[in-house]
Amino acid sequence: MNTSDVLLIGSGGGTKIAQALARLGKRVTVIERDRAGGTCLNRGCIPSKMLIHPAGLARRLRELDRLHLRSCNPAVDFEALVASINAYTDDTSGSLTAQFDQSDAITYIRGEARFLSDRVIAAGDAEYTAPVIVIATGARPHIPDIPGLAGTPFMTSTDALRNRTLPPRLAVLGGGYIGAELGGAYAGFGSRVTFILRSTFLKREDPDIVAEFTRAFAPGKILHDHAHVREVARRRGVFTLSCVSASGTPFDVEAEALLVATGVVPNSDRLGLETTAIQTDPDGFIMVDDHLQTAVPGVFALGDVIGRHLFRHAVNFEAEYWIDANFIAPNPYPIAYPPMPGAVFTHPEIASVGLTETAAREQGLDLVIGRAAYPSCAMAIARRLDHGLVKLLFARDTGKLLGAHIVGEEASTLIQELVLALTHGLTAADLYRQIYIHPAFPEVIRNAVRHALPRLDPQHACLF
Repeated sequence: MNTSDVLLIGSGGGTKIAQALARLGKRVTVIERDRAGGTCLNRGCIPSKMLIHPAGLARRLRELDRLHLRSCNPAVDFEALVASINAYTDDTSGSLTAQFDQSDAITYIRGEARFLSDRVIAAGDAEYTAPVIVIATGARPHIPDIPGLAGTPFMTSTDALRNRTLPPRLAVLGGGYIGAELGGAYAGFGSRVTFILRSTFLKREDPDIVAEFTRAFAPGKILHDHAHVREVARRRGVFTLSCVSASGTPFDVEAEALLVATGVVPNSDRLGLETTAIQTDPDGFIMVDDHLQTAVPGVFALGDVIGRHLFRHAVNFEAEYWIDANFIAPNPYPIAYPPMPGAVFTHPEIASVGLTETAAREQGLDLVIGRAAYPSCAMAIARRLDHGLVKLLFARDTGKLLGAHIVGEEASTLIQELVLALTHGLTAADLYRQIYIHPAFPEVIRNAVRHALPRLDPQHACLF
């Protein structure tokens, strides 16, 4: 039996833990079934942004006319671009493996981990145990049960980031952040992209933000919302999706490539949890308490596999908490999540933190809402932008910020001021009393605050 101080299953979120524990002098075993670095590095946020950025540049070059410059239609060497992205992620993953191998404190095992009992794990022909075990196995793309889909060469997000042929037409099944980001990127390079959505884009975002996003994002693409796919067929290199609209009208979508982006499922079903007392919820996510501990004492789980917040920055927070609570702080303490922001790296970007208006109304909260369109600020005017919106939710009785939602240029950066404000309980008056650089995009946040402030404090009405 191989033993260590801590055994980690998964090297995405587990990497941060392994490196920290090694610096603390602990002996760590890491078991990884795929490339080191997890989803974010290998098939998620890093390679997708490396694809999205040049796609955005290509789109901007085609829109230069609005600035009275001669537009052009840039050609992309898609094969070379994707090869360079894959080379970077593969090299970086390889460097993580090398770091593990060079560390005297870390034993890195490439293999499938499977529980034999509460505290014994098999990988390959060997067995491992430790007084502390951490499950950080993440999630993988969900594959819907659609007649005809199985056996066709459809793409998941993993495949779309390694595909080296730009298809003339791409059908995207799903309107979450993965489908919107990758479908938008392929459209930026020139594919004719059709989205088939069961409801709308990004249904968890604030409805006003989704409406503004759709208005800006949809042009140049084909959108079928509130529709579903009955059957998939592929003949002579072309997919045919037999669909039904919201009104019940059948229609077909044809495309050379199909991206299935219908969400994720946790990688808990491959762990042999049935041999343990570890519990999962009906969707397969591992259940943990407020110390991230499973039903088995000393066995913890974090990241996508517990399904709380499906962001890399969330698992980073959970990993840093777990190290501090269990190895640095004098006594363990429960996790307390601060407001969790999220962003969608489409064009335009979306970013949000806190409550949506729908969630706030369901809680019976009395709101004052401040809105400002991007063209209300000088920088948006200078860039000839005709889209973008900031929406801020304040509590009527206290003036405190409850939620912030942005769609537009640099939304993922602008939201950070509002994350700080929400974390520290700042009010509309606090945000108003700042000086905002002119002309810069943060002024649109000021304008949204100014829109709300007279209804929170009538004495300020004379200023606006």
